[in-house]
Amino acid sequence: MGLKGDIALFMIMAISWGLNYPVIKIALNYTTPFALLFYRILFSFIFIYIIFRPKLHLKLSRNDIIPLIILSLLDVLIWMELWFVAETTISASLTSILIYTYPIISTLMAIIFLGEHYNRYVFLGIALGFGGILVIFSNSLRVGVKPGIVIAILAAIMWAAGTIYYMKYHTKRDRETTNFYQFAFAVLPAMLIAGIANPSVKTFQLTPLLTGLILITAIPGTAVAYYAFLHLNRKYGVSTISSFLFIVPALSVLFSLVILNEIPTILEIVGLIMVAAGIFFSAKGTRTKSPSKQSHGENSLS
Repeated sequence: MGLKGDIALFMIMAISWGLNYPVIKIALNYTTPFALLFYRILFSFIFIYIIFRPKLHLKLSRNDIIPLIILSLLDVLIWMELWFVAETTISASLTSILIYTYPIISTLMAIIFLGEHYNRYVFLGIALGFGGILVIFSNSLRVGVKPGIVIAILAAIMWAAGTIYYMKYHTKRDRETTNFYQFAFAVLPAMLIAGIANPSVKTFQLTPLLTGLILITAIPGTAVAYYAFLHLNRKYGVSTISSFLFIVPALSVLFSLVILNEIPTILEIVGLIMVAAGIFFSAKGTRTKSPSKQSHGENSLS
């Protein structure tokens, strides 16, 4: 596949991830965030198996199980649950802006926990990213603080923590198998949480519309997008791809405007621009100590 094909693949990935946020917002009108998470994990698990089956190494050693369970909690169960809960109180576009501070947070964590080399561009990126969060918080204080803002930032922290844990303890296993087991180990806990949070038969009821919405997040929004992410990471390097991830929240804001009629405030737009610049500089400026730790976010999904 040539450069034009790779650009098209990147746009498919970015569009799929950007579309996830308004689609989740719509789906939350028909079910709880806990049941929605269970079905997204279940469907994603099935389609990741179908797409990556030839590349999966399904035999696990005892030493693999605990790290994979920890990754499953951080990179799938906790961060996605926080994401979905956040969208019950704030807009889809604002949720996407805040969650996509994760590349900036993971850069800061990599400096602290992985001892990565860095230069002034990293500090500029971190400062811009957190400055964007402060701008959004200032807007929230003006119109009334909503818990979803804090919850979305916690989601970004969990996603970044999972990324750093993967880089530090689990880089030897191939990414396809790692991602498959992250979803596999999350299916049962997600079902239990959904059942405990809403102990009713209606909790797990699926309508045709809800099923379609979940399939959008599970197939193009997870399995297909992850295939594109893996291909592009291997060909160009994750730091290069990560520097363009600011496109995802920008597309999410656009989709939310068109689909949900969510109009961002001026301060939210300013925050998005600052976060976008922070992602670009923090990814471009980072230099790691070894090829095995060359970037952030290799195992995560939006």
